[in-house]
Amino acid sequence: MRRDGILKLLGERFTDVSEEYMSSLTTWRTGGPAVVITAGTSDKLAGILDLTFEEGVPWFVLGQGSNVLAADSGCSELIIRLGGELSSHTWSSEGALWELSCGGGAHLPSMSGAACTRGAAGLEFAVGIPGTVGGAIFMNAGAYGSSVSRTVSSVKVLDRRGSVRIIPGEECGFDYRRSMFQDERLIIASAVMRLGSGDPEDLRSEARRILELRRERFPLEYPNAGSVFRKPADDIPPGRLIEGAGLKGRTVGGAMVSRKHANFIINTGSATSDDIRKLIDVVRKTVLDFSGIMLEEEIRYLGGRK
Repeated sequence: MRRDGILKLLGERFTDVSEEYMSSLTTWRTGGPAVVITAGTSDKLAGILDLTFEEGVPWFVLGQGSNVLAADSGCSELIIRLGGELSSHTWSSEGALWELSCGGGAHLPSMSGAACTRGAAGLEFAVGIPGTVGGAIFMNAGAYGSSVSRTVSSVKVLDRRGSVRIIPGEECGFDYRRSMFQDERLIIASAVMRLGSGDPEDLRSEARRILELRRERFPLEYPNAGSVFRKPADDIPPGRLIEGAGLKGRTVGGAMVSRKHANFIINTGSATSDDIRKLIDVVRKTVLDFSGIMLEEEIRYLGGRK
């Protein structure tokens, strides 16, 4: 179904459907038009999913727009965003343990900061990760020796028909930058996390240290999507392989392999999604020729190759 057809179909039932440019919704700041709708409750999300299933409309859940490359020509997928109660979070405590109930659209860095302020330990690593809870669980986001999988108690998901399931954390198939949600068509509506206790000042100090490390190591002054490639099975950091292949500073159009961290591709100001895609292909081929290792992308493609 064409975008105008999706817009008409959803517009007949929902009032907040619009066409927006993905360049305003993704951290690479590239991408063409897409039909976008926001679900603020599980009931509305279920209604959207039921309608798209009946009409055969493909969809994609978009959080903060990191780890996403949207085609310049636009997206055939309906872009679903989570707001309202699906982007909020609440706290409770029992003894030395904290329980955090959070929507899939909750802003991960803000939640990490709130945890530190309360003295809830376990999310300090996430203070600088630009994403949502749903995206973090989907990718099993992690940094500095920790990952979101260590905190997840349960996940509430909706399937393609809008039916609800509760999945215990130990059944989420977590592995390095992976979860079962990458292989199944499920939307992470909310989650429950369990955190320990710590001294708020110590936790805030650790968060500040991590933020400073990120500023020093990563090209945060340019639009980027975070790490482009996963760590290979032999555990060699992708950035080291890319740098070893002499690719720091390599450009295609307005896209560049960062001189600060080679596993980042930055938009120097005029990059298109096609520039970035072509540069990714250059990096993969050059690293394969140099090392014999085929790098695998962490990013998700919209409106183009999968």
